Amino acid sequence: MAKEDQKKYRDALEHAKREFSKRSLSKVLELSGAEPHGDTRLVIRYGGKLYQIQHPEAEISPCESKEHGNWVEITDRILILHYLTEVCGVQPSGRWISFREVPWGNNHYAAFKLEAMDPLAKRFGSSPAEFELACLTLGGKKLAMGDLAFAIPVFPKLQLAFILWLADDEWPARANILFDATASMHLHTEDLEVLGINIAEKIITLTDRQEE
Repeated sequence: MAKEDQKKYRDALEHAKREFSKRSLSKVLELSGAEPHGDTRLVIRYGGKLYQIQHPEAEISPCESKEHGNWVEITDRILILHYLTEVCGVQPSGRWISFREVPWGNNHYAAFKLEAMDPLAKRFGSSPAEFELACLTLGGKKLAMGDLAFAIPVFPKLQLAFILWLADDEWPARANILFDATASMHLHTEDLEVLGINIAEKIITLTDRQEE
C-alpha cells in the first residue's frame, strides 16, 4: 500500500473512531442489528464473520482469532465503524439496484467494475461450484438471477447480491454486484464501493485458501 494510501486510511479510521464514540451503545444496538456483549462491547456479523467492538474506544477484534490472529484489515475496520455509526435501522427491502443507481455511483462505476466484478468473473467464470461454496460460507442465499447468484448479508441490515454468468463458446464470463435499495441509507457511496470490493475479495480468498 502506498504511503499516501496508508495515511488516508489511518486518518479515515481515526475519524471513524471519533464519530462512533459519539453514538451511544444503546442506540448502536437498537439500529444496527448487533448484539450486546457485556456492558461496553457489542458483537456484529460482517462478511460472514463475527467481530467484537469495544465502546466507546472502537477497538475491533475477530471473535474467532485462532487461525489468523487478531488483525482486521483497516478498510474492514473503517466499514464496520461507519456502518455502526450511520446505520438507520431500516431492514433490507429485497429490491436490488446496481451500483450505477446509488448516489453518484455512476461516477465510480468503471473502477468498481474493474476492482470488484471483473475479478469475480475471472476467478469463477468456469468454476460455479467454487463460487457457490464461497457464497454459502458467507451466509448467502440463492437468487434467481444470472447463471448463479446469491444474496449475502454483509451486515445485519445490508445485503449485496453477487451474480455470475458462466463463460461459454460465444461469451466470456461476467459478474455483477447489486445492492439492496436501502443501502445508501446505511453507508455512503464511497463505503459501498469499498464494501463491494472487499466482499468480492473475501469470496475469492475463501476459495483460494481451500485449494492450498
